[in-house]
Amino acid sequence: MLQQTIEEQERYQRWHRAGRKAVTPRRLLQESDELLFWVEECVVQKVRIVPGWLIPRLMMVLRHAHPNLPGRLGRERRPEQVMEIIYDAQAALMEQACLSRKPAEVIPLFGRSRRVLREAASV
Repeated sequence: MLQQTIEEQERYQRWHRAGRKAVTPRRLLQESDELLFWVEECVVQKVRIVPGWLIPRLMMVLRHAHPNLPGRLGRERRPEQVMEIIYDAQAALMEQACLSRKPAEVIPLFGRSRRVLREAASV
């Protein structure tokens, strides 16, 4: 019984890890918000170019948002222009997030009682 519990916990952890690593529009929106924070911080601190450590994260978000956005970024590193591109990426990601949401599956309540009622009505 203890072994069964351990196996169930391991299965749950594997499933949970896979769910956390999945790249979804909502997770990309969260990432873009964080990137926007750092780019805005560059503006506040009067940094003329976006730091290099932000660029790989930024490119990942842009690639998933729209195929043309990484090309628009190109060699551009000025914070004001990068912010505009992030705003465009967020707009595309918002649309993707809305389209990816589907209605929930309806779980019939009291399914057995409905079947009994149908059988009773047909008799």
